Amino acid sequence: MRLIFKTEIKKCPDCNIALRAYRTYTRHIRSIKYGHFEAVHRLMLCRRCRKLFKSEALGNLVGKYCTYANDVMVRVASMMSIEGESSSEVSSSIGISEGHARKMNSQGLDIFASIHEKNIPRLRKYMKSYILQIDGTTDSEFSMIVAVKDPTTGFVLYVKRCDSESEENIVSVLETVKERFGNPSGITCDMRSGIISAAGMVFPHIPIRICLMHFLRDLGKDLMKALHTVLGLMINRRGIKSPLKKLLRSMPDYNQKTLEEVASGSCSSRKAMEIMAIRRILENIMSIKSSGYGFPFSLRHINFFTACVEGMRKLKDLTGRLEARESIEMASTIIKHLSAVVENTAIMENANKLKDINSFIFQRLRKVFMVPDHGSLSDDSYNAITDDPIVHENCTILFGELEVYLKSDIKDHMFKAAKLSIERYSNRETMLFAQNADGTIPRTNNNMEIFFRKIRRNVRKRCGNTVTGNILTQSGDKLALFQNMANEKYREIVFENTDIGSVFAEYRKPFKKEGMTKKREVELVNKGTEMIMNNSLNKDPYKEWASNKSTDFYKNIGINS
Repeated sequence: MRLIFKTEIKKCPDCNIALRAYRTYTRHIRSIKYGHFEAVHRLMLCRRCRKLFKSEALGNLVGKYCTYANDVMVRVASMMSIEGESSSEVSSSIGISEGHARKMNSQGLDIFASIHEKNIPRLRKYMKSYILQIDGTTDSEFSMIVAVKDPTTGFVLYVKRCDSESEENIVSVLETVKERFGNPSGITCDMRSGIISAAGMVFPHIPIRICLMHFLRDLGKDLMKALHTVLGLMINRRGIKSPLKKLLRSMPDYNQKTLEEVASGSCSSRKAMEIMAIRRILENIMSIKSSGYGFPFSLRHINFFTACVEGMRKLKDLTGRLEARESIEMASTIIKHLSAVVENTAIMENANKLKDINSFIFQRLRKVFMVPDHGSLSDDSYNAITDDPIVHENCTILFGELEVYLKSDIKDHMFKAAKLSIERYSNRETMLFAQNADGTIPRTNNNMEIFFRKIRRNVRKRCGNTVTGNILTQSGDKLALFQNMANEKYREIVFENTDIGSVFAEYRKPFKKEGMTKKREVELVNKGTEMIMNNSLNKDPYKEWASNKSTDFYKNIGINS
């Protein structure tokens, strides 16, 4: 396909005379919109001022010296930085070399950062008021990136690379946000002291709400982590998981024929049914599910212990009904392994302490805070704050009961857990329920964790675990900012009805540098160094030229200079 490009200007704006054709050249271009085509560019010339006029449409479509159009760069950057596809996947999908894909991705991130900066006034005008949500992420020992988002619109407002989430670094971030977007109507963050103190310094009269989920998580860790870790070590030392897994793998799959007979109310192979019954009990022990929130919301060691207790009870009940020798021996073997954990006094005492703290304090507080067993904590239904007064009232009732509980005759571990819970809540009560006049500060900072988790996962998918931290350190700020391209409303505000590729074209720099090549630069540097060394580098090239010319002139006429 051939497309013809020439300027829409008919007359020279300075001379006001008609332009005439100067020359024509062709380029082969690859585009998402047009595919692979031949661009015919007709240059126009002003005969008086000798000014050349090029096609604006071609300049918006593709950069100078470039084969791939701007929309290819935008698509490549979106595929790699938002969708997490590798350079090889992009290469096979679009038909671009892997090296070029990586270059276009980097260039797309750089250009978008400039586009975002230029459109800050437009974004500020649209948002009017905003919620400041701030958090940081890092990978291993590398520097971290701190991002600021507005949870209402989902816009990433500002991202900066920092050494840590210290008060000094966060103050710098927040002052930049304040300068660009003004004061927020509210702030939400996790419980990092540096973030909280910095937010109070930069925005002294703005309500700061700490993440309810972080409060629960931190409290749960302090209440149960030591006991939970010890319980896990004690169970692992008994070494029952490996033999139980081996037993499960050795069992035959569920017998379809026998199950069909059971469905009709009969069974010709009792032995097969007995083995399947044992298999099902063992499966329940070995497949402990998690809520997805992690510790302390999911206590995998106590869950395994509880499953062992329940499984042993069911197996003992079943053993009295078993007839086949093979199934009786298998059930006895499993019971023997389980008894090493279930009947161990130290394990039982530790597990009971964990159960006491979890059920009487942590799970009750979780219920009061309305943290569900499963599902996302970032959706609108959970972050709706219309029932905040009810939650606050229920917390007051719960901690009032714990105050009374402290004065009763209770076990030492429960006394320490209840006292610590009361102290933590008293210190954080105001910030847990802080709210702005519009009632729009979300309960959790969980969507920031999801945001960073997605970025890290995409980088690992593209580049592997080894270099993830290095990539986040080098370009994590631009990568986080580029996530705005996935926000439809953001694109509508920033790009309006303009073609996105043409906007990127305004900032695009060609891969090929203007001027000399690197090879020519090195050659001339070496030559200049040699001239310095032999003292032949003249400061005034005109005098040397004139002197040489005059010498040549005298020689030509037979006179020595």
